[in-house]
Amino acid sequence: MSEKIYCGSAKEIQTKYGPMMKLSLSSSDIEKMQANLDNGWVNVKVLEKREKVEGKPTHYLEVDTWKPDPNQRPDPQPEIDGNNSDLPF
Repeated sequence: MSEKIYCGSAKEIQTKYGPMMKLSLSSSDIEKMQANLDNGWVNVKVLEKREKVEGKPTHYLEVDTWKPDPNQRPDPQPEIDGNNSDLPF
């Protein structure tokens, strides 16, 4: 498993239209995300902090570095029998 890459913070704020997530990123956070671009994209997870402090960010951002294993084959799909007599209709 690769090392976690943290970048930025977030705070859930209330607006007249409902809750909204406000993200804060520094230039070093943007550089971390740029370093992890894959085909021009980077995935970031917004995760809630376990211990929240009044007036401080309530969430943190983590670069999602998961990539599918190219050697892993998908599970075979079961064949569907069109003449299954167990169906009630």
